[in-house]
Amino acid sequence: MTAALQIAVVGCGVAGQAAATLLADAGHAVTVFERFAEPRPIGAGLLLQPTGLAVLRALGLADQAMARGARVDGLEGRTHRGRAVLELAYADLHPKAHGLGILRSVLFELLHQRLHRSSARLLVGSEIVDVVRQGATASVMAANGETHVPFDLVVVADGAHSALRQRLMPAARAPLYPWGCVWTTVPDLAGIGTGRLLRQRVRGTTEMMGLLPVGDGQLTMYWSVPVDQLAPGRPIDLAAWRRTAAALWPEAARIVDHAAAADAFSRATYRHVALPRWHDGPVVFIGDAAHGTSPQLGQGANLGLLDAHALASAIGETGELTSALALFGRRRDGPVRFYRQASHLLTPFFQSHSGALGLLRDAFMGMSCHLPGMRGLMGSTLAGTRRGWLSSVALDDDGRYRLDG
Repeated sequence: MTAALQIAVVGCGVAGQAAATLLADAGHAVTVFERFAEPRPIGAGLLLQPTGLAVLRALGLADQAMARGARVDGLEGRTHRGRAVLELAYADLHPKAHGLGILRSVLFELLHQRLHRSSARLLVGSEIVDVVRQGATASVMAANGETHVPFDLVVVADGAHSALRQRLMPAARAPLYPWGCVWTTVPDLAGIGTGRLLRQRVRGTTEMMGLLPVGDGQLTMYWSVPVDQLAPGRPIDLAAWRRTAAALWPEAARIVDHAAAADAFSRATYRHVALPRWHDGPVVFIGDAAHGTSPQLGQGANLGLLDAHALASAIGETGELTSALALFGRRRDGPVRFYRQASHLLTPFFQSHSGALGLLRDAFMGMSCHLPGMRGLMGSTLAGTRRGWLSSVALDDDGRYRLDG
C-alpha cells in the first residue's frame, strides 16, 4: 500500500470532490482548491448510469441520490413524425438495472456534504493558474500569487474548459464542439416523466429536444443550438423557439410554453478532449479535463466518478506513486477511448448541418436497436459498462455495476 501522500485536487466539481473524498478516506492529506468563493454546480440535470451509481454507493451516497432523483428505465428517441430512432432499455442488460435522472445541483450537494465529512481541506477563492514540478513533487500557484508546496500528487479536475490543461499539456486536443445547448428545469406539466424514460425528439440534425426526469415532478429540458448562437449576451429568440419546439413535440407544448414564459435558460458548450497521456510526473488529469465529450451519450459525470474511484484504488493497491498512476492509466484507457470515439462518431447524426446523416439515422438507427448484436452494444454503451468496442462488464446479480478498480 502507498504511504500517506500530500495531494492537491484542483476543482470542486463531480470528479474532483469524489476523488478528494475517496483519497482522504484512504488516509491521504488532501487539499481541494476551488476558484469560486462559493463552490457551486454548473450544468443541467444529468443521467447517472449504473457505473456512476456504483461510485456513489462506494461513497455511501447512492440511497440519498435515489431518494432525490428519478429512476430512468431507458431511452426513447423519435423524429417529429414519431419514427423511432432510439429505443433502449436497461432491462436488456439486467431486469433490475436502471439509470437515475438527477439535478446536478443535488448531486453536487451530496458530494459536497460528503467532502466536508472527510478529512479533506477545502480552500475556496483560490484559482490555480500553474503547477510547477520540483523533482518528484509539485507546487501549485494561485492567481493571487500564493504558492502552495509541496505535493506528492496534483489532481487536475477543473473541467472540459481547463486552463491548466492548456498550460501543462499543450499537446492535448480540445476543440469546441460546433453545437451546444440551452437548458432549463421545468415542472412536468404533460406527465412525460411518468414513463421513466429519457425522451428525445429530433427533426433532421438541426432540431433536437430532450426531456429528462430529475425527481420531484421536474424535467430538465435540453434544446440543441449551434455554438455561434450561444455567445454570452446574445439573446434567445423565445418566440421563435416556442413555435419551433411546440411543432417538433406537440405533446410537450405545455412544458414548452412554461419554459418560454419563465425564460430561465442557461447555455452550455462542450469540448472534445483527448490527452496524449493521463499524467505527467506528479500531475494527473481526471474528469472532463481529461476526456470531455459531447453530452450525447450521457457519460460525462459517470466517467469522472469512475476516474476518481480508479485513481484512489490504484494508489491504494500499489507500493509507490509512479506505479499507481501507470495502473490508473491502464484501467481507464480502454473505456475512455471507447466513449470518446463513440461520442465523436454519434454526435453528428443528432447535431450537425448534414441532412444526409439525419436521413441515415432515421432509416437505420431505430431498426438497429432491435438487432440482437447491436442492441447489446447500444444498451451497454448507454449503461456505461463498455470497456472497448469488443468488451463490456456484466452487471451483478442485483443489476449493479461492480467496481474493480
